[in-house]
Amino acid sequence: MGLFDLPDWSIWGIIAVVFLVVEIMTTVYVALGFAIGAVAAGVVVWLVPGLPVVWQALVWAAVGLVAWLGLSRWHARRRATRRDINDFDSRDSLPPSDRRRRSASDEDSLR
Repeated sequence: MGLFDLPDWSIWGIIAVVFLVVEIMTTVYVALGFAIGAVAAGVVVWLVPGLPVVWQALVWAAVGLVAWLGLSRWHARRRATRRDINDFDSRDSLPPSDRRRRSASDEDSLR
């Protein structure tokens, strides 16, 4: 039994798992949309057996692109409202009294 002897929906399942593994290795929702598209194509093929491969690929591409764009916009909106971990100021970890003293010494050094 070869790979192409499997039902079409299971091949789309394998494609979805591959994209999910790729997504686990990244952090910016690169492959998750296309994994969602592969799952959607698998469901469509399961509901409509014998669908030509061209239509399967179109379903995958359309759903994957819409999901990827939606996730990208959601991620961009989420990043806009969160503080970046690289915007760390060491003075934020000091107690308030030391912060005042440190800021006063910084002002003296600027004069």
